[in-house]
Amino acid sequence: PSETRVAVTGAGASGVFRVPEFEAALKKRFSPKSLEGLTIPADGLAGDIHGSAEYRAHLVGVLARRAVADAG
Repeated sequence: PSETRVAVTGAGASGVFRVPEFEAALKKRFSPKSLEGLTIPADGLAGDIHGSAEYRAHLVGVLARRAVADAG
């Protein structure tokens, strides 16, 4: 897809945000493998008793790869 967008909700302290690095990788090749090794910083993500900011940052990558796999 030429217009791939990656938006994250439920992880950031200030609402929905996009992940341009993921979008660029998926524009080159729409595959879960394109996202391997890419991460987002934990800075600005919510952390609470259900999960730390670092855990949520990790989940963004995991769930993005799963979404791409399901879409393809």
